[in-house]
Amino acid sequence: MNGQITPSGPTALRPIEVEVLVVGLGPAGSTALRILASSGISALGVDRAEFPREKPCGGGVSARTLPFLPKNFMESLPHQTTQGISLTLRGKREQRQDFGRPIAYQVRRDQFDLALLEQARGTGARIMTGIRDIRLSRRGGGFVAMIGEKTVFARAVMAADGATSKVLRDLDPDSASKIRKNPLLRPWTSAEGWASLRDPLDARFVAIDLGLVDGGYAWAFPKKDSLWGLGVAGFLKPLGDPRSVFSRYLVVREADLDSGGALTWPLPNFRAVSHGRIPGLFLVGDAGGIVDPFLGEGIYYAVLSGTKAAESYIRSRNVLHSGPDLPEQSAMEYVRWLDRNIWPDFRQGSRLARTIYRFPGIFFALTGRYPKLLELYASILTGDHDYRSFSREVIRRALGRLLPIRRPAAGRVL
Repeated sequence: MNGQITPSGPTALRPIEVEVLVVGLGPAGSTALRILASSGISALGVDRAEFPREKPCGGGVSARTLPFLPKNFMESLPHQTTQGISLTLRGKREQRQDFGRPIAYQVRRDQFDLALLEQARGTGARIMTGIRDIRLSRRGGGFVAMIGEKTVFARAVMAADGATSKVLRDLDPDSASKIRKNPLLRPWTSAEGWASLRDPLDARFVAIDLGLVDGGYAWAFPKKDSLWGLGVAGFLKPLGDPRSVFSRYLVVREADLDSGGALTWPLPNFRAVSHGRIPGLFLVGDAGGIVDPFLGEGIYYAVLSGTKAAESYIRSRNVLHSGPDLPEQSAMEYVRWLDRNIWPDFRQGSRLARTIYRFPGIFFALTGRYPKLLELYASILTGDHDYRSFSREVIRRALGRLLPIRRPAAGRVL
C-alpha cells in the first residue's frame, strides 16, 4: 500500500526520523496527517488498530463538519442524511420538526474512519497500523517513540489516541494522575450499539430523548443499511451503570440489539486536560478533551482540532522554518486557538447542559411552545450558532416576549 510501513522485516531496527509523529488515526489523527503530508512535511501516523475497525459511536457527522473534510468526501461514502429532529420526553411525548436542509450525515465509523485514513494515505503519508506497543518519552528538544521494534525520532507529537490517551500518560503522568484522583474530571460515560427497530422511525430525523437518562440524553441515529445507532450518555456525572440505562432505552424504542451487543465508551471531560504543559505536544480530539459537553459531539471537534493543529504547525514552520523553537511555538499557537475559540464556548455549553439536563421537562415544554427554539438547537449542528450565540439568541427572544417593544405615541420620541 502507498505510504505503508510494516513494523517487521530486515529494516525493522533502522530508526525513523520525522518532523511530526501522529498517534491515533481516527478522524483527528487522519485529518492532521493528511494536511501535514499535503504540505510536504515529514509525518508518520500510527494506530494500534487495523483498519477498517469497528468503534462504538453514534456516527453523526454534523453539517458544520463538511468545510473541514476533503472535497466531495461525504458523496463518496454511504450515509443517511438527516434534516430534522424528533424530540421526546421520557420516551412518550414527541415534538418533530423538519428544517428542510441537512443538519447531519449518519455514517458507520468503520467506513468513515477508513475513508479518512485513505485520504491521508493518498497524500503519501507514512502509516503504521496494528501497533500493540508504543512508548513515548522526551529527548532533548524532541521526542522518541518505541513502536514495536522501531525507534522513531520526532520534533513534535500530535496525540489523537482517545480519551484515555497513552501518549498523555507517557509524557505527562502528573496530568493523567490528576484526572484519576478527581471524580469531577473523570470522563463521562456512554453505552451504544447497533439495533433494528420493530416500529421504525422516520429516517429523515435524528431521535433525541430527554429525561430517560439522568443528567444526559438518549439518541437514535439512522444508518444507510436500515440499522440504527442507539446510545445513552450522561454529561453532568458519569452514569453509574450505562449498560443498564441503555437496556431501558432499548425497551422504550422497541429495539433489537445486533450481535455486536452494547459497548461502553468514555467521553472526555474538557476540564480534565491541561494543554501546553509539554513543548511540542499537540492534544487533539478526544485526547485533548475536545468533545462537546452538551451534545457529546466528537467527530466535528476531532476533525476541527486535527485541522487547526496541523495548520498551526505549518504556519509556524513557514515563519520559523526548522528553527529550534518551531515545536514549542507551533504547539502554543494551537493552545491559543483553543483558548480563544473552544473553551469559552464549551463553558457555555456546559452551563446549558446543567440547566437542560437537570430540568428536561421545562426545556421540552419551551420547545413545544416556541418551535423556533428547537430550530436554534439544530442550528448548532449546522454551524449557524455556537453555544454563546445560541444563548444570546434565546435570551433575546425571551426578553422580546416578556418586554414587548413599546411604540411611541404620535409626535413623541422615547
